[in-house]
Amino acid sequence: MSNGPFSAIVSDIDGTLLTRVNGNISPRLKAAVAEVTNRGIPFSISTGRMRRSAWIVHQEIGANATMICYQGAMAVDAETNTLLKHERLDEATAAEAIHFFKSRELDIRVYVDDDVFVSHQDEEDFDYAQRNHAKLVKVDDLFPLANRQPTVVLGISPPNEMAEHVHDIAGLLGSSAEVTHSLPHFCEVGSPRAGKVRALRWLADRHGLEPPDYITFGDGLGDLEMVRWAGRGYAVGDAHPQVMAAAYEHIPGPDSEGVAIELERLSGNGMLTRQD
Repeated sequence: MSNGPFSAIVSDIDGTLLTRVNGNISPRLKAAVAEVTNRGIPFSISTGRMRRSAWIVHQEIGANATMICYQGAMAVDAETNTLLKHERLDEATAAEAIHFFKSRELDIRVYVDDDVFVSHQDEEDFDYAQRNHAKLVKVDDLFPLANRQPTVVLGISPPNEMAEHVHDIAGLLGSSAEVTHSLPHFCEVGSPRAGKVRALRWLADRHGLEPPDYITFGDGLGDLEMVRWAGRGYAVGDAHPQVMAAAYEHIPGPDSEGVAIELERLSGNGMLTRQD
């Protein structure tokens, strides 16, 4: 861990920035981010969300640096929403992931070019599409989508069953995929070149920065490596125990303004310095 000063900030969204009560960004957090960005400090979001959904949060919170979405598989320009980087699954791995989830009788979503494909639609799918401003496409057979090289193949199961599925598919696919367990009922399969920390390394190289220059905020297992990687990584709110163990500090969740308070403190203590 670094003692600073720090030159860039990257934060997860869900469980980290958005309040649990209504899923909003608090006025205090917006003001704290504005204080940071007005100093010329890059503030990025890094999320498992799809591009369309992440971009709405990116704009609302006032982020001023490259947006990372789909668990690091995609990077998007902060001003123009132009795609900078897109790591896709190869056809064979995508097909194997679909087959695995189907054999376990899990609900499956396949993400291709920021659209969501499903083989059946239920209320949860419609709610998900509405929340994420997603286009939901029903198809009879998901397997042909493998040759379109999806960004992510997602399996959904009850939380008490998911650990076994994650373990088994990670063992099955090995180095051919990045398997992420970001939410209790989600298992995401993405390119082996995805992952939030790989996207951060790419971003740091792009801007001539090093890990000690970064502050990261996160709560889930998908955030673990970026919390470890940064000069100072924070575990937020109801963070996973592994994230808490890896973090520099555990701060309150978004309903208690944890990230906002820490940004205010860092700004006030002169811990944030623009690197030209």
